[in-house]
Amino acid sequence: KQMKKNIITTLKLAVVLAITGSACTQGFEELNTNPNNPDVAPIESVFAYSIVELGDRFNINSEMEYAASYVGHISMSQKNDAQNYLALPPSAIWTQYYVRNLTNLNGILTDATDDDVNLKAAAMVIKAYATQINVDAHGPMPYFDASQKDDGKNQPKFDSEQEIYADMLEQLRLANSLFSADAKKVGAGDVMYAGDIVAWKKFANSLRLRMAMRISNVDEATAKAEIAEILGDPVTYPIFESNADNAVLHYPGDDWKDPWTRSSAYKPYIRIAAPIVDTLKSLADPRLAQYAVLTSKGEYVGIQVGAMGTPESKVHDQFVMNPDNGKVFFLTYSEVEFIKAEAYARNLVAGDANAAYENAITANLEYYEIDAAEITTYLAQPAVAFNDNLYNIHLQKWISLFRQSWEAWAEMRRTDVPKLGLAARSVYDEEEHNCVPFRFGYPQAEKDLNGANIPANVTEVDHYWGYQIWWDTRPDVY
Repeated sequence: KQMKKNIITTLKLAVVLAITGSACTQGFEELNTNPNNPDVAPIESVFAYSIVELGDRFNINSEMEYAASYVGHISMSQKNDAQNYLALPPSAIWTQYYVRNLTNLNGILTDATDDDVNLKAAAMVIKAYATQINVDAHGPMPYFDASQKDDGKNQPKFDSEQEIYADMLEQLRLANSLFSADAKKVGAGDVMYAGDIVAWKKFANSLRLRMAMRISNVDEATAKAEIAEILGDPVTYPIFESNADNAVLHYPGDDWKDPWTRSSAYKPYIRIAAPIVDTLKSLADPRLAQYAVLTSKGEYVGIQVGAMGTPESKVHDQFVMNPDNGKVFFLTYSEVEFIKAEAYARNLVAGDANAAYENAITANLEYYEIDAAEITTYLAQPAVAFNDNLYNIHLQKWISLFRQSWEAWAEMRRTDVPKLGLAARSVYDEEEHNCVPFRFGYPQAEKDLNGANIPANVTEVDHYWGYQIWWDTRPDVY
């Protein structure tokens, strides 16, 4: 209980300080300065707020109504205009990234002293994570010149995905080298790993593996070099080794409930989607009972994405009704093993693809406390066994990324697995578009204020289609 109270207090303080941190006295005498409204927020508290802010990317107004429906994991049985592309792309992940995430994290990197080397390195990791979500959703975006109004850069240039990815990979490599067990811990702001420097190193290198695999279809040479460096030297570049290493933000309750639980309080019509239910049924997958609840007729029934209706299965309570034990996963051990499996299967580096594949599935099943004997039976099924089949790696990864919709959406666009068509009540027909959205179009405010810097090749069609993200090499999609 005391630990839970401490976490809540730290998070509350972080939010208060980060929100009020831009306020200043503007020349008032010291006597008139409000001690509860400081002009500079402690960087540890700003760091905590940055992680919490990223956790809110997984809410109903962005992840649930958009990315989670695109990947066929959930849909709304009512008020589902967003699933049917009747709403404009959500601007929040763009504006919050620039207004708060990037500004705050760059501020930490600028203000950190030599004693704050671990905090600085952790901020570099979180900045890379936040940037990847945004570049994967939008494509080219201001990065190197962004958040530099003080330097007169009010209309920052757009940078390509290739340039941004190259820098993120380098920043993660640098962060890994900066972490030091002999230096001061990250501090009270570390609401993810509570000062565990080895855990942060593992997160940095595991995230770097994710990014390397993401670009492997368009820059195989760089991907191979990155993966080989990490997997070839586990002492220098440790990665996730078990579920205990998962990068996860815990929500201890009271004022701090996870985003899906908060969302379900005012949108009770969240339903499990048909693609994931039908796939799990076809595989006799024990995760079906973990992801969904039975209908009144004792069945698991997924709703067609974008359809209207109420008898379908709800999402399991552990995801939407978890007031004091909610979680948001940034990256998991299971995902790392899937990345290794693909790297080995494609001969990007040498290794046992089957072992990594089975480790990945096992890790995800063990997280849900599936019995060991049941796991063995599941892995032995012909439809589940690896059999040198990349499709199985991608399908199982999609299943395991339930509740991590940003990553699932990116992987679907990279691998084309599974192939999902338009929503049930889409405003477009298959002659106009034959797959779920490619990306989010830029917010109107960005077009109005910085439109001259948007690259000419980034064409937008119906707000969600047109330009394919650099690493999205799928042919014949529109």
